[in-house]
Amino acid sequence: MTIGIAAFMTIRKADYTTVVARYQSYWPGQTVDNHSFYPFNANAILSNASGGQESLSIELAPTQGTVAIAEAGLVQGYLVELAFYQFTPAADGSPPASKTLFATFIGELSSVSQNENSITFNIGSTLNAVEAQAPPRKFTTTLIGSPPKL
Repeated sequence: MTIGIAAFMTIRKADYTTVVARYQSYWPGQTVDNHSFYPFNANAILSNASGGQESLSIELAPTQGTVAIAEAGLVQGYLVELAFYQFTPAADGSPPASKTLFATFIGELSSVSQNENSITFNIGSTLNAVEAQAPPRKFTTTLIGSPPKL
């Protein structure tokens, strides 16, 4: 059985309500779930031992639109949300009726690099890895019951 993986990217202003751009990189010439086609590559999501997401980079073509997003995003602290979906591709190449979300990443546009062939958005986690952990808890018999006797 063939499995398809599609990446969806939503770029938002720092207020998180204003959407700047929505892209998907799987179905050429089609808009799927309000995401227009724009080819991009996303590298692996890095994680630390506590499960915090650390960074991600996205490579796009350096068009006038992506350069403008990069310039404004660095100054205004744009947030980038990536969602990765798994699905069974249709024989005719149309988007499937259902997709399964298997990974997401939300971070702030932290830096950008560009050459004549590509522009790379470096996305950093919006969470501080040290302070993002859950606070320690005191376990009591009310919470977990009587401890086992050895």
